[in-house]
Amino acid sequence: AAQGEQGREEAGPSESSSGGEAGEPAAQGAGGSADAQQQQQPPLEYVLVDTPGQIEIFTWSASGGIITELLASSFATVVCFVVDTPRCAEPTVFMSNMLYALSILYKAKLPMLLAFNKTDVTPHQFAVEWMGDFEAFHEALESDGSYQASLSRSMCLVLEEFYSGLKHVGVSAVTGEGLDGFFAAVDAAAEEYWTTYRPELEKRIEEKKEEQAKAQQREVERLKKDLSDDRRRAGAGAAEE
Repeated sequence: AAQGEQGREEAGPSESSSGGEAGEPAAQGAGGSADAQQQQQPPLEYVLVDTPGQIEIFTWSASGGIITELLASSFATVVCFVVDTPRCAEPTVFMSNMLYALSILYKAKLPMLLAFNKTDVTPHQFAVEWMGDFEAFHEALESDGSYQASLSRSMCLVLEEFYSGLKHVGVSAVTGEGLDGFFAAVDAAAEEYWTTYRPELEKRIEEKKEEQAKAQQREVERLKKDLSDDRRRAGAGAAEE
């Protein structure tokens, strides 16, 4: 919340005042000119972006990809997947969340952090155990004979490699428990972004630019050919006349 207030103040003097012309003298009286106040604001260390809509709508839409790529090309960007810990106490719901997280990881191609929220209600140790020990997850599913449970048993082996490289923390948005660990994990993921993900991102951007340049060149060549054909047909028609 403090970072959000700071971001609004940096957006312009009117954002931190009551608005309109009446807000300008108040801002100046509080600490000099509005420009001076803006310059005194410390730089933001973290920017939290809450992606709009459902997971599928943002992750797999064209606009979602554009927003993600724009952020990742300018900042050390980390995807934080927030998990409702009490609901994930149900093994099939846990597996559903992990599959969502996996799809986002491979679509965004950015470092990911799992944040198990509501640990003040349900500690997240069971989820950590399930990620590290597939036999423990199998035992949790033992009494469930549904098709979904059978699929979850099969998927847990497939996701073993995914779990091994995934950062995760437990947090409580109500009590603030685990937030220090959360930001420490974000910092570690940001370092991973610079060493691993940023070079790959720059490579993809360059490849996209090359593809666009080749496509433009093909269009130019096609246009030249069409003009040449038109001139040739026009010349042949004039000769016949």
